[in-house]
Amino acid sequence: MKTILLCVLAAFLVAAVALGIYLLLRLRKKEARLKEALSNPALREIRPDQFSVAALDQYLYDRCCKYMMERRPFLVDNYSIQDLANALFTNRAYLSKTINKFSGRNFCNYVNYYRIMYAVELFRANMSLRVSDMAELSGFHTATSFYQAFRSVMGEPPSHWCSRVRKTVWKKNYNQ
Repeated sequence: MKTILLCVLAAFLVAAVALGIYLLLRLRKKEARLKEALSNPALREIRPDQFSVAALDQYLYDRCCKYMMERRPFLVDNYSIQDLANALFTNRAYLSKTINKFSGRNFCNYVNYYRIMYAVELFRANMSLRVSDMAELSGFHTATSFYQAFRSVMGEPPSHWCSRVRKTVWKKNYNQ
């Protein structure tokens, strides 16, 4: 009976220590985020007790855009808003609200925008790419979803856009 009681007490003690370590790590992350926010030149002149919600929202959105452009996480299969929220150390609902507010898009359309811009970048680097190759290389699961996203972002189907860009480049190179 004593051994069972000691085992239960030891398990409880281990769980309490683990919880304490977890809470300490969360506190340190929050402190690091606050230090990062205070070191931001755009927010430096604002005292911590005067942070406006709009300034913090803008700061989060700027961090989000920078992360998307530098790390290109949208190329990962099944990339979710939870993945982005974890990378930015924020919660999913707040990030979603901020993206909607500043970009005017929901998360899926926001990610698709970056995928389309990447596809455009790929095509300009290699104009022999087929539309299906552009779709696959830019993170889309199907060509249909690529066509729909491309049309909503660029205002025309990808095949028309590609042929128009090829003609423009050809005229520029050969009519000089």
